[in-house]
Amino acid sequence: MYHLTFKYFSLGLFLTILNFCFAIGNKSFNVMAPLHVMHYYNSEIEEERDWAKFRNQLTECKNMGVDGVSVDVWWGYVEKENNSFSWKYYDKIFLEIKSKGLKIIPILSFHAFEPKKTSNFSSPIPKWIWTLINEESGIDISELKYNSEDLDEFGKPYTSNEFISHWANKWAMPQYAEFTKEFVSHFKSYLPFFQEINLSLGPSGELRYPSYNSHDDGKFPNRGRMQCYSKIAENNFYNWSKTNNNEFDSLSFIKCQDFKMMLESGNNIEDINLLNFFDWYNFSLLQHGRNMLKMALEIIPKNISIGFKLPGIHWRIKDPKFPRIAELTCGLINAYSKNGIKAYTNSLKTILHGLPINRINFHFTCIEQKNPNSDAEFLKSYSVPEELTYDLSEAAKSLNLKIFGENSNSMNLKYDFSWEKMNALVKNGSYFGVTILRIEDVTGENLFAKKKFKKMIKAFKN
Repeated sequence: MYHLTFKYFSLGLFLTILNFCFAIGNKSFNVMAPLHVMHYYNSEIEEERDWAKFRNQLTECKNMGVDGVSVDVWWGYVEKENNSFSWKYYDKIFLEIKSKGLKIIPILSFHAFEPKKTSNFSSPIPKWIWTLINEESGIDISELKYNSEDLDEFGKPYTSNEFISHWANKWAMPQYAEFTKEFVSHFKSYLPFFQEINLSLGPSGELRYPSYNSHDDGKFPNRGRMQCYSKIAENNFYNWSKTNNNEFDSLSFIKCQDFKMMLESGNNIEDINLLNFFDWYNFSLLQHGRNMLKMALEIIPKNISIGFKLPGIHWRIKDPKFPRIAELTCGLINAYSKNGIKAYTNSLKTILHGLPINRINFHFTCIEQKNPNSDAEFLKSYSVPEELTYDLSEAAKSLNLKIFGENSNSMNLKYDFSWEKMNALVKNGSYFGVTILRIEDVTGENLFAKKKFKKMIKAFKN
């Protein structure tokens, strides 16, 4: 028994040292491709000069030591009609990236991209999916979307079109799986050139609710808005309360107006009904993330890593009235712990439960953000992104989960502090690499950011 115990202890120590060495010596530095190359010049059409510019950017990236390029593979763009897949654009862009000796990082983007009218390119959720699920389930289309706590003039919740509500996953999941299978089959010859395959789990490709996406009154830097006021969400709550624990049998679903009053009073921070409401809201989202990852892991070849992303909701963390409320309405954590490391460790554990952690890459945004410069700025947002990025690093490290960083705002790449912050996180925060939003922000005439990114790559690869 002693020898067996020592053997496994030695193996565990070896793996820990191996992972540490990998973290030190194998950093990856990537860039995001444009949402579509037609954005470069005339946004109404796709032109050869768009592709020529993209090729030049790829060449610059290769010369500065960039490893790979991530590309949104838009579900609504590829499968505009049910079971009819058009991969033409992705055949071309993958070939361009591969021909420059760069790795490809496809993002299976099940979320919507619906920009302002300045662009002719958009990729909403496929129209047919709403009708299909409505017919299969008998559930009204508005119920298949996330329903906000904010009500319109008719007393109906505002809805988000950015992602199918995960409470409708019984009908949506087979479609996600089918798309994933078709992607893997079509790009079988490209599999050796994929650095990883990233999975969109919610709005903007992130595992979250659309709590600050402006279809309602939720926006930065306010608390955000709950998105669970559909009948299918309410039914899920009651099922959860019955199966989770007998002591919750008497819990009631908190109606939107009651929820607003509870938060505004400021005296209900430890109310058991509110705590458990947030617990269900968080658990439900995390289970969705886990189920999506499980689906992808079963379809995608085992030698390819699967990536997922959480957003850096860095505001309202220090809110004296209700700490971390923006992260709660976003669904990232539950309300039982206000400690960032503990809260995110618990959330990541739930997502990863029973999954092969060695195949999963975790991406986290806002790594370039800095804390407010003044007390006045701080009081507007109660924001502490610098603390948050290290909390996530510690949470990931405690689970032996590889964490990668991403900037959340390309405008910040113009400033020294952003590069200092990102360098420090890679050096001291156990981040395995950085993805820059976007390729055009570190190439061409963006000389400052190009110089900084090149210097970062050189520092960690030499």
